[in-house]
Amino acid sequence: MRLHARPGTFEQLLDTATTFWHDNTLGSQGNHDGVIIAEALHQDIRVALRTLSVANGLRRITPMSLVAITGTDEDWYEALWSGFDVALVERLARAYGATDVMDIHALVDKRLAVVDGQLPDLTVAGRHVPELVSGIQPHDLDAIVDATVCRILRVPRLSTADRSGSTYARLRRRSIEFSRVYDMLFAALRPTALVTSHVDYNQWGLAVESAMRFGVPVIHVQSTGTLKAYALFPDARRGAPTFRAELTHQIGEFFDKYVYGNRAQIHRSAELVSWRSKGNLGRPSWWRGGSSAEAELRTGAERASLRPHAVDRFGFDRDKPVITVFNHAVSDALGTNVEFFDDLGDWFEATAAFAADRTDANWLFLDHPSQALYDRTGFFDGVADRYAAAGNMAFRRSRAISKNMLWTLTDLGVTVRGSVSNELPAYGIPTLQAGWSEWSACGLGAVASDRDDYWRRLDGAISGIAAGVPQLDPEQIERARLWHWLYRSAGDVSTQLVQHWEAKAGDSLMRRIMTAMAHVESDGDPLFASTRRMWTRREPMLTRFDLSMSAESLGDELWG
Repeated sequence: MRLHARPGTFEQLLDTATTFWHDNTLGSQGNHDGVIIAEALHQDIRVALRTLSVANGLRRITPMSLVAITGTDEDWYEALWSGFDVALVERLARAYGATDVMDIHALVDKRLAVVDGQLPDLTVAGRHVPELVSGIQPHDLDAIVDATVCRILRVPRLSTADRSGSTYARLRRRSIEFSRVYDMLFAALRPTALVTSHVDYNQWGLAVESAMRFGVPVIHVQSTGTLKAYALFPDARRGAPTFRAELTHQIGEFFDKYVYGNRAQIHRSAELVSWRSKGNLGRPSWWRGGSSAEAELRTGAERASLRPHAVDRFGFDRDKPVITVFNHAVSDALGTNVEFFDDLGDWFEATAAFAADRTDANWLFLDHPSQALYDRTGFFDGVADRYAAAGNMAFRRSRAISKNMLWTLTDLGVTVRGSVSNELPAYGIPTLQAGWSEWSACGLGAVASDRDDYWRRLDGAISGIAAGVPQLDPEQIERARLWHWLYRSAGDVSTQLVQHWEAKAGDSLMRRIMTAMAHVESDGDPLFASTRRMWTRREPMLTRFDLSMSAESLGDELWG
């Protein structure tokens, strides 16, 4: 953990939290109580506050021991962190009631250092953890190792040299041991739940993979808003290939039943959220945040009046549709949901090759706004150089184009899983996905069913737009706005025990949490009611209020 606060403030937070969580959870009342595992493998205190607080929300329902997992290694530190003090994480976790804090990286190091000797005994939550051979399937392990190495190296895909290099060998060896240790923990402790901030890569993803195989519920807490979390319960699984793919199904069903099914009552609120979202007042469009990024276009007529100027700026043909292709953070969480190309880079390159032959359309290719954090190979520029002479194709930095210009130009947004696939439809701009995101089953836009279907849909959309055939119907627009309401409002729990992500990780954040702990009646904080509702009803996400209430009551809740 890296502190952006004075040490004295952190000490005060620890003291306050120790008392608060002792008084406001059932704790552990005996050796036969359950165990909950909370992950704290991120340097940002805001992440740890979320996982530990949700874990304690569950410990308020039933007595459980809290086991926290932390640590880092040279590869993760070099690739991602700017400061990670494991000792600070341990102190925070113990203040939040953890009886055991495991440095999982140190444990893996210790085990890997044993050549022919006896592996160290492991006791967690008062229970002996016996040795066990990991039951992970080889292809699942390979996928997680490859994704981890890509992220660490910041490359779109692994070359032969990458696979034969020392980083790959080291991370593969560590990943095998991670999987073994996680399997041992889940087999011995049979935890009630795993609470984690990430579900990808070796240190997080292998824990999730073990939890799923051992039938343990996984709660995925988000690093955005105040408190957002998804949950996957074993009895709700349907055999989808990954955690994220399972969630896509669950979220779609939840959305249809409780959100779209109550659209008449939610409509007014959804319109308000979409109006605010137009100015990107909040994530996920963090890279165009603030009122200065607002799209001022309100009608189709306003968009049409600006369009000739926008098209001319790029040297495009005014009479042809503009297809905007949004590049991804090409090394980010590869293969964690359903995707129809070998990797995100493969999709981008293949789409560019397709565009070069489709001169009946203008093509705008945009880089990811955080490209440098995920790619050191110059991937985007390399693709751009290949098609520098193509008059119907333009490659630009996403930050160099205003939101007004982007919305004016785009007739179809193309992505694999990017947030534009839920944002653009809310404002009448159709999208096509070459893979799944969490909202892909909510009916917001076009989602390909496989690679061939992607090309068919892309071809059909270009022809349809040119012929004036609408590619988005009113129901899809409404669904997209309802999704905004669910994601940015109803699925975001306003708890003072965590504070909004934008509060930043400093003195102010800690003082606010201390104030909440010292002066707010614990039964009144939404964290507890929301966590209990999600857990007892086996719902796939935290919600700010009960979406299963009657339509009349829901309307009163929103506008009463």
